[in-house]
Order: sequence, then C-alpha cells, then structure tokens
Amino acid sequence: MADTNLDSYADMLENYAWGQDWAWGSAKHPPLFAWVTGLWFTVFPTRDSAYHLLSYLNVAIGLLGVYRLAIAIGRTDVALPAVVLLSMAFPYSTLAVKFNANAILLSLWPWVGLAWIQSIQTTGRKAWLWSVALGVLSALAMLGKYYSGVFLLGLFLSALMTPQGRAWFMTARPWLTLLIFALALLPHLNWLRTHDWVTLHYVGEQGSADGTDWRLLFKFALAPVAYWLIPWLLVTLMWHAPNTSMAETLRGWPQRLGRSWRPKGWDDTLFWFAMLPWAITLAFGISGFVELSLPWAIPIGYGFSLLWLRNLSHESEHGQTISLRLLKCLCGWWLLVLLVSPWYAWQQARDGTDNHYLPRREAAAALLQQWQTRHPDVPLAWVGGQWAESALLAFYGDNRLRVVPEVPDQFPATVHPLPHWQTQAGLLLCPMGPVSAPNGSDCPARMKVWLASHQQKTEPIDITVRSEGFRFLIDKPFRYLAFEYLPPRQESTD
Repeated sequence: MADTNLDSYADMLENYAWGQDWAWGSAKHPPLFAWVTGLWFTVFPTRDSAYHLLSYLNVAIGLLGVYRLAIAIGRTDVALPAVVLLSMAFPYSTLAVKFNANAILLSLWPWVGLAWIQSIQTTGRKAWLWSVALGVLSALAMLGKYYSGVFLLGLFLSALMTPQGRAWFMTARPWLTLLIFALALLPHLNWLRTHDWVTLHYVGEQGSADGTDWRLLFKFALAPVAYWLIPWLLVTLMWHAPNTSMAETLRGWPQRLGRSWRPKGWDDTLFWFAMLPWAITLAFGISGFVELSLPWAIPIGYGFSLLWLRNLSHESEHGQTISLRLLKCLCGWWLLVLLVSPWYAWQQARDGTDNHYLPRREAAAALLQQWQTRHPDVPLAWVGGQWAESALLAFYGDNRLRVVPEVPDQFPATVHPLPHWQTQAGLLLCPMGPVSAPNGSDCPARMKVWLASHQQKTEPIDITVRSEGFRFLIDKPFRYLAFEYLPPRQESTD
C-alpha cells in the first residue's frame, strides 16, 4: 500500500536482469536469487505486485521451515508461537517486501537447519536421505549468497558442542553431505574458473582498507535487538507464570529480557545454532576482513524466537493460551500496518520522496514509443546504460529485451555475454533524476565515448515523464536520456 515502486537501489530490477540468461553466476553474487526471479516471471506478469508476491512467498517458506524446525527439536508446543513472533520482526514483515540476495536466505536457512538436525537425530534410511537433503540445501544456501558460509560454519561448530553431534562426525553421514554439497557446487565453481573468479573479486572488494569500522560493527552488534525488538518485548512481557498480576509481570520483565537469550550450558545446541551466525559475523568484522553491512543481519534471526520461547517456557501458561494471545497481537500488528501504510504513503507523497515519484513504467512506455516512431522497421534487441536502472525498459516495457551491464562489450570474457550484439539494435539509458534536482550523473559522457568509438551518433533521445494519479500530490517530472545503437546497415538518416 505504501510503495509505488520497487526498491530505490534497483536491486530487484538487477535480479530480473541477472535472471535473463540462467548463468551459473554474475558479476556480484551467486545465481540462485536471479534464477528464482527468472523462473517466477516466466509464469507471472512483470508487475510490482507480482514481484511483491514473490517476496512474501519467500518469507512464508522460511516461516514454514521454522515451524518444522521447532517440531524437529522436540518443541511442538512453541512451533506456532515461534512463527507468530517472527512474523512481527522487521525482516519478516516490513523488510520482506524487498527480494534480493539477503532475503532469499530467509527461506533457505531454516530448512538447512532442519535437515542438519534430522541428519543427526534420525537413524536408518531417513538419516541418509536427510544427509543428502542437507548437502543439497547447503549448496543452495551458498548459491543464494556466500554469506551462508558463516551460517554453515555455525552449524559445524554447533555440532561439535554436543556428544550427539560429535558422534555424528564419526559416521559416514556428514561425509555424504559434504560430497553432495561439493558436487552441487561444481558447476558454479567451474563458471567462476572460466569467468576470472569475477564474483569472488566483488566479495573481496567488500573488505575495509582502513581496518575495522567500529561504527558499522556496533550497528551490527545491535541488530538482534533492532530487527527483532517488537517480538522480543512482546514475548518477554506475555510469557509469564499463571495468575500473575500486572505489577508482578512488569517487575519480572527485565529479568526475563536477559534470560531469554541465555544458554543452558556448553552443549546447548539451540543456543549455538541460533546465535553463532551473528557472533561469527561480528568476529569477521572485528578482524577487518569485511566491512559489515546491516542488511546482512536480515537472515540471522531464524532461531531467535525458538530460543526465547525455550528459555521462558518453564514458567509459562498452557501453550495454546499463549499462542492465542500472540495471534491476537499479530492481528493487532497487521491492523497497525494497515493503518500506518496509507499515512506513510501520504507522507512520502507530501515530501516529494524520489522513489515514490519515480516514473519507471511511464519512462519505459515513452522510450519504447519513441523507438517505434523513429525506427518502425528496426526491432530493439537490447538495453544498456546505467546498471541496473536500465532494466526498467525490459521489466516494465518489453520483456524480450536483453539487459546488459553498461555496454554490451564491457564484459566480453566474463559475464552476461550478448552474442552478435553488433548486428542488433540497442538503447543505452541514462536516468538523470528529478528535473528540479538533476543527479549530475556521468552516464551520458560514458555512453557518448562508447558510441563514438563504435562510429555511432551521440545525440540522445531526451524525454521528461512523471507519475500521475491520486497517489501523487505534486508535479515532479523526471528526465531520461537514451542513446541509440544501430547496426551499420540500419543507421538512421534523421
């Protein structure tokens, strides 16, 4: 209700662009989220609402995984409350509208954790099947984002903390898992080898040249509280002994806040696999190996609600009573979101927020109409320019257009190949931002240099478009420049 556009960073447009060629990698991330996006839009129309449906389905799969994980660890009584609590955490609610490499881990990590628990706990044929599933799901997690390596390291260390986990390492099951994991990743590793390890170069650039960034480290350290604050406060307030007065409940609240995070000992598997992804990431941040980013914390809390409920449940009322209370809180949360969303949309409209007024769909329609008018007999085959905003022409306009990073021969030996682009017409798009406050992009200068080097005309198509409708309170036009590439035999004479 509040969003008139996809995310302002064009991550979701980038997903769509990477998903066009079904490659085993990209210049920035492993390919799973792009594959999912590409598969989704072979069925659904390229509309914001369809993209948001994918985002929420991704979260729903993750919540189902948490439910199954609670049952697997023998806590059926807290399975539903754990899911209800996570539904009120920001990564699973407001932030869930954005689907990208961080968000896809929300649906993957709980199922990897479930397969790991089942591989350790079950016996016989089921144990081998779960071990195979663990290898496949772990590989999918790595293909979602390399950050999953932190999560898998956390599972490995968690297994070492318990006698049952250490006994598991003495069987053939973890080695079967490792074999399946390696085989599943082989095509991606081969792609990396043949493409100059481009994705790993991008990962390496995320490190800090100036050592530890303590400001970012402090922000990430507080992420478990910041992202999961509302459900944490609710469960510690409501999960109390029967027949407790409100005064007694409030007096014991601070104590429950602390106890909700405590381990039960060194062999507390639930504590370790819930907390280690956060702790290991902090350790990498302290070392200066990486520069921490707060969105990395989005998937780390899949086990937090299980930990809280386990620690507090010994003094709880009947589980069904607590579940009913939390479901009422969830309905209240949904009502609050329903009431706040129109106000938030109105505030963005009143303030003239760029992403609220960004006319992506209108720009795509206007540019494609311009092309058809200028070159009615020349089919447009590809679009480049400012990555990844240029993908709006394919997503909102013609989904047959191939999106390339910047220009088609920028990555001739690495990623996103476009065969025979020289014989196909293309358009290079440079969004210039609001007319009232242009962004000063150097995109037009780069495009002109490239076009001149290919003996092409450098005069752009200059359009101004605006979002229209009752959701847009002010007139805020945006300017776009588009440069034509025409194969030599099809060059225009105008």
